[in-house]
Amino acid sequence: MESNIYTKDYLVSRLITMNKEVPGYSKVYYQANENLVDYLDTDFYDKDVFSVLASSDQVFTARFLDAKTVDSFDFNRLTLYYYYLRVWSIKYANELYPLVLNGNKWLNHLLHLVKPSSEQEQRALEFFKQHIKDYSNLYNLFYNIEAQPEGKVLYTKPEELKGCIEQPLEFFHLDMFKQIELERTYDILLLSNILDWARNDQSKLRIVKENIDRLLRPNGIVICSNLVNRNLSPEKEIFSEYSFNQTGRTYTYTKR
Repeated sequence: MESNIYTKDYLVSRLITMNKEVPGYSKVYYQANENLVDYLDTDFYDKDVFSVLASSDQVFTARFLDAKTVDSFDFNRLTLYYYYLRVWSIKYANELYPLVLNGNKWLNHLLHLVKPSSEQEQRALEFFKQHIKDYSNLYNLFYNIEAQPEGKVLYTKPEELKGCIEQPLEFFHLDMFKQIELERTYDILLLSNILDWARNDQSKLRIVKENIDRLLRPNGIVICSNLVNRNLSPEKEIFSEYSFNQTGRTYTYTKR
């Protein structure tokens, strides 16, 4: 593998499979831990969406709901590799989620079926092939599923996502808690529970708010989840110029 960011991604991921912690990276969410069925309350048709990548379920759901474009972002570059593993599982193995938690034999068979259509996909293929070669314990690459809140998605069969995996992925490596300089704007932002990680730190929330102000078009919507049952009052005060609406653990801010 080349001596560049892709090599670093692999080496870091190896450390994570050994239960080591590395700044700027983390384990990956195997599946959504929020209620994505609540997305039905928002009209995605023909909209431009900016979504956290995470388990890829947010991106797939936006496409499933007929968004016009779906760009993705994450502070954790390892989500990019998992996205392609999700695609391959659906495309070649007819599985909604990869069976990597059962060991590497299944994955090794899957990788032999993959025919990359882009350089990015080729990088992902090399990434997982190297893990197989090094006998990595890929179970440790993921957050413990049992320890996560139960998530819900709109699809139950891989066939339902066949039309959602052919679109090329636009990925931006960025952190919402740092100033973002992106020359694009969107109708919908999907933040999952990113704001939970601010722990109601006012300075962090203000940075996110400034990023949202730049990224979101007039009347645009931010969809968030509160998975730790935190008090939203400090956050709502910072977003006071936005309209607020909540359904269960899912809530939205609408730009006026």
